[in-house]
Amino acid sequence: MPRRKARRKGVSKTWYQVYAVDMFPDQWIGETPASDPEKLLNRNVEVSVRDITGDFMHEKYKLWFHIFKVDGNKAYARFIKEMLNRDYMRSIIQRRSSRVDIQTDSITGEGSEVRVFTLIVTVTRIKSSQKHAIRAKVDEYLKEVIPKHTVEDLIKSYIFKEPILILSEIQKAASKVAPVKYVELRKMLLLKQSETPVEMKTTEVQEQIESSASGGR
Repeated sequence: MPRRKARRKGVSKTWYQVYAVDMFPDQWIGETPASDPEKLLNRNVEVSVRDITGDFMHEKYKLWFHIFKVDGNKAYARFIKEMLNRDYMRSIIQRRSSRVDIQTDSITGEGSEVRVFTLIVTVTRIKSSQKHAIRAKVDEYLKEVIPKHTVEDLIKSYIFKEPILILSEIQKAASKVAPVKYVELRKMLLLKQSETPVEMKTTEVQEQIESSASGGR
């Protein structure tokens, strides 16, 4: 008679609440299960900006956060990436238009290294020389602006149009070459994070969360 294989007992998992420490400081961005807190470290969490703001217009933007610390049933995560929704991107690129992609590498005001991918869609088809001219103008503008602002300021300016009118300025610069229909932040990658400001924010966020949990006592 064949021997029956012993069934593995299911490992119980705990749900951890994930909070952002930058971009949207003190913002709850989701929950994730793990059988061991250590397994949460280096895990990435994806969230739609709509889930944070409740505004359907923000559905097209997705953010990624990287869990780097766990305390009790709370996990803390840093921003690492933004991406434009692929379905939305396909919807704005039409046959008689041209797509222009611009990659810009720079260092922000707080010392973080970022790679920004800007997407521009023109009203009509344009020549390769015009695409080159648009890339040069937009790259020049961004390399002037990025060092003056934080990663958080840049992302919020692209999505909420404040504290700087970055999309309007990009459109203004590109429109000197050809009429522009859409300007979007296709992707932003955090290549290297400035450690000091983030660690300071982490402490502040943790204190705020603990204060809220205790009823502000």
